[in-house]
Amino acid sequence: MAPDEYVVILPLSDIFEVHADNRPGFDVQEARISLFSKNNYLERKRQLTTALINADFTVTERRYIGHEDDTGYHHYAIDVAKNYRLED
Repeated sequence: MAPDEYVVILPLSDIFEVHADNRPGFDVQEARISLFSKNNYLERKRQLTTALINADFTVTERRYIGHEDDTGYHHYAIDVAKNYRLED
């Protein structure tokens, strides 16, 4: 039996931030967190957003994708980025 709620994480990009010397200073990784819920997703969206911000992720976009009539799930996406300083 399928759960009433689940999350899928999809990597979006893995880039270097380049500075004037053409050397990367940061590795920037981006991902989409897709929340699927058969219930009211608003409280879980708030909980996920708060947890991500508290874990030093940058939330770059949040968007309601739509209701999947065939499965009964609401689909809500949260895009995040995380910067990692490169060591010399």
